[in-house]
Amino acid sequence: MAVDFAALARESPTASFDDPRGKGMRRLLLTMIGLTLANACVGCGPENPLGRKALWGKVTLDGGPLEQGTVEFHPMQQGGVESGGRIVAGSYKIPAHEGAPPGQYRVSIIDFVPTPPLPPGHMPGDDLPPSPKPKVPPAWNSKSDHKIEVKKEGPFEFNFDISTKDTTKKK
Repeated sequence: MAVDFAALARESPTASFDDPRGKGMRRLLLTMIGLTLANACVGCGPENPLGRKALWGKVTLDGGPLEQGTVEFHPMQQGGVESGGRIVAGSYKIPAHEGAPPGQYRVSIIDFVPTPPLPPGHMPGDDLPPSPKPKVPPAWNSKSDHKIEVKKEGPFEFNFDISTKDTTKKK
């Protein structure tokens, strides 16, 4: 909605730009112009000051796609920026504004383990059924030593093959 402050000032019987009583209107107009210019400059500057890179790839578990989970990239260098994203149907895509700047990262992959439904007749205070165990072994999450390097120039595709039998493979 555009407001024509000059027209409002002309229509006002007690205020004009030439009349000393119009100082309030003049001050309001100058304030509005200043705020408009300030808003135009908000967000000026580099869009990606850290040089983050979009990351993507596939995650398989024992040869098939990992249906749901998260992939996390933890910086190996002091002051680095963490990044991560959701794994859906064995793929992940992290946009540049959430991606990782160049550097080395420790990879952590966590699968989504749905909570089982409560048994019929479960009452508050009853023991809960045991939670299902995660499919991804600790060597890929809590005890992970898997690493990637994000370079200044691509490629930025990182694929991970997880085996529950041999947990040392990385593609």
